[in-house]
Amino acid sequence: MDYLLLLSDEEYQARFKNGHPTPYTFEIFGEKQAIFYFGAKHSRNPKDDQWGKLEVYWKQFLDATSGKRTVFLEGPGGFEVFGLAREEIIKRFGEAGLLISMAKPQNIPFVWPDLSIQEEAKQLEQQFDLDLVNYFIFVRSAGAWLKAGAKGTFNEVVDKAVISTAQRISGAPAELNFYASTHKRIFGRELVLSEQETLIRAAAPVYHDSVINDIARASSRLRNQHIVSEIERYWLGGNSIFVLLGSGHAVVQEMALKNSLGTNRKPLNS
Repeated sequence: MDYLLLLSDEEYQARFKNGHPTPYTFEIFGEKQAIFYFGAKHSRNPKDDQWGKLEVYWKQFLDATSGKRTVFLEGPGGFEVFGLAREEIIKRFGEAGLLISMAKPQNIPFVWPDLSIQEEAKQLEQQFDLDLVNYFIFVRSAGAWLKAGAKGTFNEVVDKAVISTAQRISGAPAELNFYASTHKRIFGRELVLSEQETLIRAAAPVYHDSVINDIARASSRLRNQHIVSEIERYWLGGNSIFVLLGSGHAVVQEMALKNSLGTNRKPLNS
């Protein structure tokens, strides 16, 4: 895999400054296998039109492939959708939940190809101060939950992000005071409701507000490299793969995957 073909965050921003289609989809075909990549908008809104598009794209994948199939998903996993209505699945688990509800009856296995949070933090600590890395992991969860309108009020989200960080990162502080004081040291402001937009932006690689965005860019690179290496590993193992990740991952990874894996030949049963 040629990691140099992964778009940098700067290349991504320059090329798509006016945005890109979401969902963002592309396919790669080998002699007897295929990759269908659905770059989703992270949403839990049952009225979003991407759900119908995901269902259609999934059927296209099933129609185009046979033999060994694998689904790649983003997120921690570990949840159950059996017995839940479609709308409830979307509200609780978003795109990953909906795809699981479609793939599980087909007995198609799931893979979560991202770096573990612990391994990601370990690698980031080689480049950045440990306290800043812990804060980054905290704010990535808090910002994502605030943006999605999940996990409750601002204070509830912050408290849950503290607990989540401490549980997933060995040695990470479990006290809100640590993250509040680190926030004030970086931004010069108290960690209160009026800082909600700051938290949402802080862990996004497309912004340049603080050193935390620098960590986000380093994290993005590490994660994308790991994900494409996992896709390549399963591809070389003879699997057809349905990838469901955020649209940014799809855009960044497309060129590297197509150049490394694609043969431009359709699968035998297409």
